[in-house]
Formats: sequence, C-alpha cells, structure tokens
Amino acid sequence: MSEKRSLMKAAGVVGAITLLSRVLGLVRDAVIAATLGAGYLSDCFNIAFEIPNLARRVLGEGALSAFIVPVYTQRRLEQSDEMGWRFVSNALNTFTLLTMILTAVGMFFSKELFLFFGGAKFYFEGETEYLELGVRLTRIMFPFLICLAAASLLMGVLHSHRHFSTPSLGSVTINITIIAASLIWAGSTQRRFAFILSWAVVVGGVMRVAIMIPPLLSHGFRYMPVIDLKSPAMRSLFRMMIPATMGLAVVHINISVDATFANFLGPGRITYLKNANRLTQFPLALFATAISTAILPQLTSFLLENKRRQLEETLSFAFRVLMIIFIPVTVGTIVLGRPIVELLLQRGRWGAEATLGTYYGIMFYSLEMVPIAFIRVLTPLYYARKDVMTPFKAGIIALVSNIILNALFVFVILKPLEHGGLALASSISACINFYYLYRKERDVFGEVFTREVRKTFYSSLGASLLMGMCAWGTMKGLHMLAVPGTFAARAVYLGLSMGISGAAYFVFGRMLKVPEFDQALRLVTRRFRSRPA
Repeated sequence: MSEKRSLMKAAGVVGAITLLSRVLGLVRDAVIAATLGAGYLSDCFNIAFEIPNLARRVLGEGALSAFIVPVYTQRRLEQSDEMGWRFVSNALNTFTLLTMILTAVGMFFSKELFLFFGGAKFYFEGETEYLELGVRLTRIMFPFLICLAAASLLMGVLHSHRHFSTPSLGSVTINITIIAASLIWAGSTQRRFAFILSWAVVVGGVMRVAIMIPPLLSHGFRYMPVIDLKSPAMRSLFRMMIPATMGLAVVHINISVDATFANFLGPGRITYLKNANRLTQFPLALFATAISTAILPQLTSFLLENKRRQLEETLSFAFRVLMIIFIPVTVGTIVLGRPIVELLLQRGRWGAEATLGTYYGIMFYSLEMVPIAFIRVLTPLYYARKDVMTPFKAGIIALVSNIILNALFVFVILKPLEHGGLALASSISACINFYYLYRKERDVFGEVFTREVRKTFYSSLGASLLMGMCAWGTMKGLHMLAVPGTFAARAVYLGLSMGISGAAYFVFGRMLKVPEFDQALRLVTRRFRSRPA
C-alpha cells in the first residue's frame, strides 16, 4: 500500500505539471492554427516541427531519460555518489558532442529529412516554394536536438532522486516561447510567422536545460570535464540505448508515415492529422506519461531486489488505473471531439472545414489511447530489465503493420475514409504493438491481466458507454435550445456537457462497482493540488 501511495503521489505531481504544459500546448496550437490555418504552408511547418518532436519523444520521453535511471542508480549503490556524478558528467559530455555532430549532419541533409517526414509530394509535383520553405524550417529547428539530449539525460538523473516536478516543467518552456513569440510578432505574415515559430522552438530547448541546473546542484551534482567511452557504465548505457532508440524511433516514425500518405490526399490533411493526434495525446501525456514516469524507479528497485510479487502487483495496479481513466476518455473524445476542436481551434484562418477534418481524425486516433497507455507502462518495464530488443521488435512489427494498413485503407479497401483511414491504421498498429509486448511480458513476469483486471475493463467500459449516451444527449439538448456562436457560448456548452458526463461516469462507476475506482479518482484530482517534489 505504501508503494501504491508513493506511485500515486509521484504520478500526481507529474500529472499536475503536465496538465499545465498541455494547456499551454493547446494555447500554442490555437495560436498557430489561427495564424497559419490549414493548408500547404501549415503542412510544411508541421512536417519540419515533427523532426525535433520525434527527438523529444524518443529521448525526452523514452530511451535516454529511462536508461539513465537504472545505470545511475546502480553506479551510486555499488560505488559512491562521486562516481555516480562522474558517470553523469561523462554521459552529458559524450551525448552533447554526439548530438552536435548529428545536428551538423542533419542540417546538411535537411532536404532529405523533410522529404522523408512527409514532404515527398512537394518534390514529385514540383512545388519548389513549399519544398524550400520546409527545408529552411527544418534546418533552423535541428539544433534543438543538442538541448533535448542534455535535458533528457538530466531529467533521468532527477527522476533517480525522486524529483519529478522540474523535469516535467521542461515541456512548458517551448510552449511559453512559442506563445510569447506569437504575441510579440502577432502582425507578421504567415510565411514570416513560420520562421519565428521555428526560432522559438530552439530558444525553448535552451530554457529546458537551464531550469534543471539548480535542482541538480541541490542534489550534489558536480560537473567533471571527462569523456570516457570505455567505462563500464557508458558501455552499459550504449548497449541499451542503441536498439532502444531505434525501437522508439520506429514507433514514432509511424506518424511520419501517416504524413507522407496524407500529403498526397490534398492540402491541409497533414495539419488535420497533426492536430488530431496532439489533442488525443493530451490525456495520454497527462496520465499515462505521469504513471510510467513515476513507476520506473519503483520497478527498478523491485527488479534489483528481486521482489517479484511487488512488481506484479504494482504493474497490475497501474493497468487498472489506466483503464478506469482512458476508457471513458476514449468514449468522451469520440462523442465531444467536434465541439472541442471548435472551441480550441476554430478562429482566424481556421474554418469549419478544418474543424471537421480534424475531428474526423480524432474519431479514429482516440481508439489508440488505451493500448498506447499500456505501452507507456510496459516499455519502461522492459528497459528496467535492460531488455531493449523486445520493444524494438514490437516497434518494427507496428511500423510494417501501419504501412500496409495505410496503403490498404487509403488506396484499396477503405479508400473513402481518406485521412481517417490513416488514423485508424495507427490505432490498429498500436494494438498490435501492445499485444506483442504483453505476450512477451506475460512469459517473463507472469500473469498481469488477472480476473480483477478483466473485471475492471468490463465494468469501466459499461460505465463509459452509459456516460457517452449522457454526453451525446446533453450536447444535443443544448443545441436544441440555441446553436452556440461565440467562444463563451461554446465554452459553456462544452463545459456543461463534460461536467454532466463526468458526473455520470462517477455515478455509473459506483453502481457497477469498478475496482480501484477511488484510487483513479484521487489521481485525477491530485494533479490540481500536488506540490512539486
């Protein structure tokens, strides 16, 4: 019980700060949408921005920050704090040098990268203006990789000290710099605004590193000018990092595969999918990332101390909590997705057609929430065991599945779905990814999906479907009274619908006696009142 309370508290801290980041992210997306609209220019920016975004997901939310935890923890336990800090300095210097080289190479091959991440249509159809714009934006944002690698490494070190608040604030910095730049240069042309946003991304990366220096110093960090690639700790880190980074990159390259197919469907389709994906990622980042971040240090300790029963119980508990949260979120997103997009994005150059196109993507992307939430807990579990090949194989299988399904849905069996078919393919490939990880995990760690977990799934699904009916009925009833025209009216209508839906889920969850229901509710509410750790 003490471990569960510790997990819930840490997840609450991360969730509270992640909520701030994601709210600012919604403001950021609203500013970008109102200024750039949905067309080839916005598609160019989104393709170029996906490259540093991919680095953020792979490093900041994955391999580097995750693997530093077990290696650094073992270094401190088996040797001394001084040797632990020496390893941190060694890793920091090594990865800074490595990412500087990669940045130089990436800037040189910016055209090829832009084509790979979705800009191929501009090349094949002779759209030189958009191709040149995308290449320049990609080149500007590439140095973000250097800052991201350093920030990710320091984030993992702070997680090892059970300090979660400051690392979570890192994602806030980019949103702040983009919003500030948008306010300062509000009257700029669309093209100039795209360049301003690109520079704001780089400034946000520098700020992300800077804010983690003070807490590191308070924990005793002392910088050492050392680069020793032959040290056992660095060798251990690289052995895990290389295949794991490839595996995570493969998973997120799925997004770029979607962009490549979407660009051939017409202008604005990439923007529709990017915004749809970001909106469905909001609850995932708020809760799934919070729980996976908080659970990694505990799982590492259980594995090192060979506490098999505690490990299984903690993992099963995390899965039950995620079900209780994400099943109703999935249903609610499908039902209320359109008014959410209208409220957040529909203004300026973003019209009703763009709103409908984005909601169409949300309907299918929302189906991947539950499997992705599970993946974000299972993946660091494998990393804690220093098993990097299983996530890599799962990523490869998911990527191949996504490519095949994209081709089938867009060009063959479900062609009328258009960009909705791309989102559906991503959701199916996420399910395949999770199933592979689960089958392997069950063989190694025992049965996690127990009878209690299955009961949680069915009861929360039943409560969620009833909640969805209430949400649909509420929105329809409000629209019968009057169609909302202003931002305030939309906010009131949506707020009432979401409030009634939340109350309905609470009532139906109680009626159906959903297991772990109270713990999940405490996690949801704790994010608003948690204090930084």
